[in-house]
Amino acid sequence: MNFDPSFFKEEIRSDFLVDEKRKKIWAVELQILEKIDKICKKHNLTYFAYYGTLLGAVRHQGFVPWDDDLDIAMFRDDYEKFQTIASEEFTEPYFFQNSYTDGIIRFMAKVRDSRTTAIEHLAPSINQGIFIDVFPLDVAPDGVNEQAPVILEVQREIWTTVVNPREILEDLEAGKHFVLDVNTLINLIKLDKRERFKEFEAFSLTHFGETENVDFIVRQLFYDQPESPKKDWFENVVYLPFENIQIPAPAEYDKILTILYGDYHEFVRGGSTHEEIIIDPDIPYEEYFSKYILKQSE
Repeated sequence: MNFDPSFFKEEIRSDFLVDEKRKKIWAVELQILEKIDKICKKHNLTYFAYYGTLLGAVRHQGFVPWDDDLDIAMFRDDYEKFQTIASEEFTEPYFFQNSYTDGIIRFMAKVRDSRTTAIEHLAPSINQGIFIDVFPLDVAPDGVNEQAPVILEVQREIWTTVVNPREILEDLEAGKHFVLDVNTLINLIKLDKRERFKEFEAFSLTHFGETENVDFIVRQLFYDQPESPKKDWFENVVYLPFENIQIPAPAEYDKILTILYGDYHEFVRGGSTHEEIIIDPDIPYEEYFSKYILKQSE
């Protein structure tokens, strides 16, 4: 992807100063997105701008000026296909990061550029280049399918075996009732952590499409969300201007953004979601660790 030199010039957008460094970060993310787009088209996979990226596309025709990340989402079935082919398709300098390719279990995946720095964890062994988040959208309670709350509770139970198996064992000992039977829970805990997470993803895939609503499961498990987007709001894709490209978005983006943000036309200015991350678009993360972090700890 070629950028006109003017792209990197400092400018005021929506009364916010966007400096050269932020522009460089944006450029890295746009290049990662270009790579993702080519791979998705090659394998007939559908993705959408989501969260702040969808908001930025609709409201700013690009990044939200005070934000520095780029988010996309996929339905669970396409997401699983994406995970299957990603490790072969993303070669240096790009790295596909999920719960199986590094030391951190996470609900979603990232595609990183190893030539840059975006340090989230003080762990030099983990790839920590600038990244795009890839969110899977799963089934969500819709008030129609009576099994939807049960599906969500099973997801919660499997996830707990992944991150806190001791809690499951203590609750079993205390006589707590689970949706899953005792033997299933015990057998899950006996598995390697990544195998437990694989069971979580397999269960989510098996039940995808059984509800009228979809959501990123973190919103369902850890936050009190009164409403989720409808699956059919994503059926038709439109392309919206986004900086120097066109980006795919759900045609019913207005309904989706209203659920995610309420009155999304009102500017809510603040730090980005990556405010605590060390970001540098000009130096590889390994070099950054060596020069500025590991040396300080000696």
